[in-house]
Amino acid sequence: MRSSLVVAIVMLMVASVSAAAEENEPAADGKDEKAVNAVRAHYDQGFRFTTKDGAYSLRINGLLQVRYTYVDYDPAIRYNQEDYSNFYLRRARLFFSGHAGSPDFTYLFQAQLEPNQGMNANDLWVEYRFSDLLRLGAGRNKISYGLEMMNSGSALGLVDRSVMYGETDIDVGNATEPGPRYPGGGSARFGLSWYADTGFSVGGLNLYRSQGVQLQGRKGSATTPTFEYQVGIWQGRGTNSLANYGNDHLVALRVGYHPWGFVDWKVVGDVDASDHFKLGVIGSLYRDRNEEPVVLNEDGYNLALLMRWRGWSVDMEWGTENYDFEAYPGTFDREGWRASLGWFFVPSKWEIRARYAEIQRLKDPTYQKAVDSGLGIPEVWNGEDWTPALEARVSEITVGASVRIFSWRNKLAMDLSRLEREFAADPDAVIEGEAAPIAKAANQVDYRIRMMVQLVF
Repeated sequence: MRSSLVVAIVMLMVASVSAAAEENEPAADGKDEKAVNAVRAHYDQGFRFTTKDGAYSLRINGLLQVRYTYVDYDPAIRYNQEDYSNFYLRRARLFFSGHAGSPDFTYLFQAQLEPNQGMNANDLWVEYRFSDLLRLGAGRNKISYGLEMMNSGSALGLVDRSVMYGETDIDVGNATEPGPRYPGGGSARFGLSWYADTGFSVGGLNLYRSQGVQLQGRKGSATTPTFEYQVGIWQGRGTNSLANYGNDHLVALRVGYHPWGFVDWKVVGDVDASDHFKLGVIGSLYRDRNEEPVVLNEDGYNLALLMRWRGWSVDMEWGTENYDFEAYPGTFDREGWRASLGWFFVPSKWEIRARYAEIQRLKDPTYQKAVDSGLGIPEVWNGEDWTPALEARVSEITVGASVRIFSWRNKLAMDLSRLEREFAADPDAVIEGEAAPIAKAANQVDYRIRMMVQLVF
């Protein structure tokens, strides 16, 4: 069904451009005096088709990322006794964008071909521009919130996003069975966007994608002070195209200011080698209420900072989320932050980058809070037996390098990471009705190497 939908949409887009071109085609005898509205085709960072009068356009892009990952697991974590070696198609995408009838009426369709053999409509978005500060869009898209999730998947500084935003590679299978996953041991999955059965988010600090409407605008330029905003009403956090459970919706607001020229936050790194210092400050917040599977209120805040200058770049971000379950006293809180430094030592071609990131999927954890929230209880080896532990913090230190090949965003990239999970103690833990103090386990340390080739056309 999803594959048929995407194919039908692509055929309609191509047909619309062809129909616009034929609309004013002269008669065979040459007596029709109407101008020929021919389609012009060329390549410029994508295959472009535009009618002669400029009323219709279609741009086609593709993205393919082939990755190899090796993880040296800490064997003291249950189910992580075997190391991980994997070839992985992280992204395989087709993009169709342009305008229809007017340059102010735009569309974006993104077909996701990975991770399975079928197609998935990742983004389906239409938008009308009333002015620079007023654009109204509707459909399915990324929820405008935070920074790293808003970075384009084809323009990341390292092989992939940080642990603040979840783990997208070693995250397969049931958490209580042997298999590739991180951090493992029996705790909940750590995907980009993942929920426990309770409705508590156990993935990264991002809202992912949803269906909804959004107002946005931007005033300024790459060399003048720039203000931007996005405010939207969405179906919910990381939702698909299914119906809403009730009449509540997620509301997200994102505001940014760039005093010395707009910093393109879709691209990580100072690719254009800015000749003057540029700074961007972006703040976000969201609110949501859920009735299913349980009643809860959640909210979050995010603050990000970007700097660019002569090939150097800095990206910093902090975020927090609060979950208030009707069934439990108090709140379940999450927090994380990251900092990334990059330098194009060969302008627009060779870059080196370092990053630190961390996330507390559940702040101030206790045994009961880990069970009630759905984060789960990992097991570690204490020298004699597998014993319960409490996850406190997951962090990473990553260094990497990339080189752009041929043109545009085609590149080779490699990074090395030290992944660490800290544990907490709970001397007052009660398990199955009996006192069972949980001691602080030794930190889990894993090492990861990733290599990637990226093709963009």
